[in-house]
Amino acid sequence: MSSTVAGEPHTSELSRAARGGALTFVGAVTSAAFGFGFSLLLARLLGAGDAGVVLQAVAVAAIGASFARLGTDTTAVWLLPRLRRTDPDAVLPAVRVLLASAALGTGIVLLLWFAVLRRVWPDGDGGRSVVEAVDLVALCLPAGVLMAVALACTRAYGRIVAFNVVDNLTVPTLRPVLLVVVHLAGGGAAAAALAWALPWWVGAAIAGGVLTGCLRPARGGAPLDRNTRRELRGTIGAYAGPRALAQALEQSIIWLDVLLVGMIAGSVAAGVYGSAARFVAAGVVIATAMRIVVAPRFSALLAQGRTDEVGDLYRVTARWILLFGAPVYLALASFAPTVLGWLGEGFASGHAAMVVLCLGSVVLLAAGNVQSLLLMAGGSAAGAGIKLVVLALNCVGNVLLVPEFGITAAAWVWAASMLLDTVLASIWVRRLTGVALDWSGVLRLGTGVVVAVGGPLWACAALLGQGEGPLLLGIAAGAVGMVLLCVVERRTLRLDELRSTLRR
Repeated sequence: MSSTVAGEPHTSELSRAARGGALTFVGAVTSAAFGFGFSLLLARLLGAGDAGVVLQAVAVAAIGASFARLGTDTTAVWLLPRLRRTDPDAVLPAVRVLLASAALGTGIVLLLWFAVLRRVWPDGDGGRSVVEAVDLVALCLPAGVLMAVALACTRAYGRIVAFNVVDNLTVPTLRPVLLVVVHLAGGGAAAAALAWALPWWVGAAIAGGVLTGCLRPARGGAPLDRNTRRELRGTIGAYAGPRALAQALEQSIIWLDVLLVGMIAGSVAAGVYGSAARFVAAGVVIATAMRIVVAPRFSALLAQGRTDEVGDLYRVTARWILLFGAPVYLALASFAPTVLGWLGEGFASGHAAMVVLCLGSVVLLAAGNVQSLLLMAGGSAAGAGIKLVVLALNCVGNVLLVPEFGITAAAWVWAASMLLDTVLASIWVRRLTGVALDWSGVLRLGTGVVVAVGGPLWACAALLGQGEGPLLLGIAAGAVGMVLLCVVERRTLRLDELRSTLRR
């Protein structure tokens, strides 16, 4: 499979994804490591109660930032690669519209928080502390939005290194450092939340500088006439509008259960559940790395009608995601009490919730980057509808089940939501593009991973018990099993091409 794109060398789309994915994977692993460090320090230094306050503030910030971006980051990844090939003079005006829209969205979100939401926030266990923490984090929201949109624009230029330096290295590295500083200075939960948000300003400065360099050649382009500018704004609005809703709903699905657990069961429960969920987030590193690389390629290839190449790229990268991501969840599920015990006293009580979260996350990995393919196929409206249905299930399930069954019920509700989200997205992708995942191949590979990697991990936990020693032994045995699986499935996984690409 090879292709020739104007201005680019004759190369394989799969090789391109492998090179960019490998680089982004390294960055994502770094980000996950420092994210784990922040969570570990947060739990150790503040305890479950104050950690729950910080995680609720982070949840509010994440949901608020998703609203504030108004879908402009995803719109940039979808639109700019197309404009660079079909209408280069429209790139700079498009970026200006995207940044202006994000600035407007940020202003609306800040007004909504300070004028309305903070006044009606529940006063229950830790409620006022959450409000104080969000007040500080909100001061950094403009930087977070600018950083996200600017980095999305640079991805259209293939600036994967810039994305990794800012989003996967600079910001995650500064967070645990600042957390230690504010703790030594005597700061509490609100100061710890601010330590999480402050690195956005550094990231925004770097991302803005990189984007300025990318756009410098476009400044000499011919100005657009009034009708073309109006058409460009209409195109952006038509795509970004539904995506803004979908993105906000998507972040709500990820974070709302932490807020609901905090409101229903208190900040301690939110701290335990949120910490378990942050561990589980480490397993999506490979999926995130692939998404950053393949989303612009999906858009460019679909614009040229090269659906067969899109399908091949999607299916093979989905197998890579499952192969390299599922072992993380199998290890976390097998040794959940050990891993949560690292956070301190009381956190191990969330081990059942972590096991359920891991099972739900494997479903996400099995479908690959189906969400990105849906968006790059122009399905932002369908994506918004799907997220609305999934969020409704998530909210109703948490309200009905958490009061009776606690954080384990919240985990089951989230897992069911992810299954519904994945199935609906897969149906819409096939409808829009004709591309379908090879589910029989995925089931075969998934079974192989469970047997070859999960089997040794589970055996070590069952026979030797919990602890760091059995965990390391299980990882070593699972690694051997994974190597054997790769040998057996090397053709299906296209590992020969992956290996030759990484050598280059």
